[in-house]
Amino acid sequence: SSGINAEYGDSVQSVLHCCGVNKTTDWKDYNHPLAPPESCCEDQTKCNYSTAYQDGCFTVINTFVNHNSKYIGFGVLGVALVELLGMSLACYLRTFIIKRTEYLEPHAA
Repeated sequence: SSGINAEYGDSVQSVLHCCGVNKTTDWKDYNHPLAPPESCCEDQTKCNYSTAYQDGCFTVINTFVNHNSKYIGFGVLGVALVELLGMSLACYLRTFIIKRTEYLEPHAA
C-alpha cells in the first residue's frame, strides 16, 4: 500500500506544483534528509530543497477551493437539481404506468 500512496503523493505534487503538506521541508521528517522526492521539482535531475516547489500541497488545494468555491457550489447545486428532476420524472412515470394499467384492466386483481 505504501507504493500506491507514494504514487498518489508524487502525482499530486507533480500536477499541483507543490511539495509536502505545509512546506517543502515536511519531507525531512519522512526519510528525505538531503532532498525531497523528485516530484517536488520542475527539473527532476537537480532536485534539492532550494530548487523544489516551496508551497505545500495543503496550501495550494486550500487556495484553489477558496478561489473557486462559487463554481464548486454551483456545480453541486446543478447536480442536485438534475437528481431531483430525475426522481420527479421517475415518480411521474410510475404514476402514469399504474393509471394506464388500471384503465386497461379495471377488474384485474
